[in-house]
Amino acid sequence: MTLRHLFTASLTRFSELKNARQISFGKTVLYLLFLSLIMAIPFSVQVWQAFQGLQADTQKIAAKIPDFTIVNGKLTTEDTEGFIYQTNSIIFTFDPEGKRSVKDVVNDQMGNFLSIGLLPEEVVFAIPSSNVSTQLLGSNQVEINYTQGLSSLDGAHIREYLAESQIPWWVLLISLLVSIYPALINLLMTLVIATFGGVVMNSLRRVSLSYFETLKTITFAATLPVILAAVISLVAPSFDVSVFVILASLFIFSQATKDLPKPSTPQKPQ
Repeated sequence: MTLRHLFTASLTRFSELKNARQISFGKTVLYLLFLSLIMAIPFSVQVWQAFQGLQADTQKIAAKIPDFTIVNGKLTTEDTEGFIYQTNSIIFTFDPEGKRSVKDVVNDQMGNFLSIGLLPEEVVFAIPSSNVSTQLLGSNQVEINYTQGLSSLDGAHIREYLAESQIPWWVLLISLLVSIYPALINLLMTLVIATFGGVVMNSLRRVSLSYFETLKTITFAATLPVILAAVISLVAPSFDVSVFVILASLFIFSQATKDLPKPSTPQKPQ
């Protein structure tokens, strides 16, 4: 059977999945990548929604930013007092008078919030601390003096840019590609555990399937559980995907292999 036929059988005709044991290992790996792509969709959607929320928050902040210019490397305004504004994901500081320090802005960062500060001589970004930020940036904060290429920065341009900015479509594509690898590792471990359960099931029912034949069959049996798990994860991110996929895959595997012939028992000599 082809991969297309097995995919159709995995949704409607479980009994035909017994033929998956005859599929080459290379095609099984290819199908595993396909299932990993499905598993990566909920995470990619969450990333997209997070970017949309961040975009909405930056536009709220843009409306609050007053007119200012950079003169001789310093933030200059006309009798505008500083303020702190918090949205759902950003804590923004506008401080032309120098009442707050870089440390104050960095200390504002908490949880998944970003902390951004326009200070008298520099702009400060503090992002959630993680291994990735430490490896790429050395710390979770970035400080840029206005003399370092920001001398043309002003309030009007920031408001205009943030108000018109759109999230590029490739952000969703990149998040999908990046999330395939962890989805693949997680799904592979889930299927390996399910395969051990399938081997025990084979032993109890005296079904003649090797470990790799069981693994290949369970990989295709996991199609419907993976699709259902991905759909559920879109509305319930805390849903336990692994346990669901293991149990549902084993059930479908049992339906697919129940008609396989059992080895005959040799008769005792008379």
